[in-house]
Amino acid sequence: MKNLIKRIGQNKFQFFIFVGIVCLLLVAVIVGSLNGNTTNEPGDDNVIVTPEPKPDEDEVVITSDEFVSMPFDATLDYDVVRKFYEKDASIEDQTKSLIKYQNSFRTSTGTSFALKSGNYFDVVSAIQGTVTEVASSPLFGKYVVVTNEDEVSTYYYGLSDVCVEKGTKVLQGVKLGVAGTTTVDSETGIHVYFQIAKSGKFLNPEKVIGTKTKELK
Repeated sequence: MKNLIKRIGQNKFQFFIFVGIVCLLLVAVIVGSLNGNTTNEPGDDNVIVTPEPKPDEDEVVITSDEFVSMPFDATLDYDVVRKFYEKDASIEDQTKSLIKYQNSFRTSTGTSFALKSGNYFDVVSAIQGTVTEVASSPLFGKYVVVTNEDEVSTYYYGLSDVCVEKGTKVLQGVKLGVAGTTTVDSETGIHVYFQIAKSGKFLNPEKVIGTKTKELK
């Protein structure tokens, strides 16, 4: 080896070739060492980072395991001013379930609530679900319908103001509007006429409030 280096030193051309080869070998060793120790750290060009989807803050998650609540703040001092008509109810309750309009009577398929003070009050959703209808009726005034995945629909009639739109998903207790009056039952004053139905069958609100919607039938 010493003789080889001595001969190379005597020939300048061979010397430069030898130095060049040594340099190339050193570069190859260094590059190989760097590649062997490289890890994929965040920010490397060869790393594809897939961002996690952010939850929609405005999205309302609808579930069915809930109890039917009052269509207003139940801590308010209120009266039931119109009953739901039932054949086996007492004479008193049946009388209170008859709606007199002009020269005729009709049986009530809902319950009307009013404050003892006679004041206006906020009407809220008794269930969580989707607003399936927002409209106005000549006899029942402005109204809102909220339906959930258990095929339970709640109706809120006689609203003086509505603050939701059709297609909106609402949670239980969300304000739908403000109580008002109805032409068909003007003697009840400022009230909300509340109906609840399961698969199209109307139920007595006073009996189903506090019951799970999936248990209604």
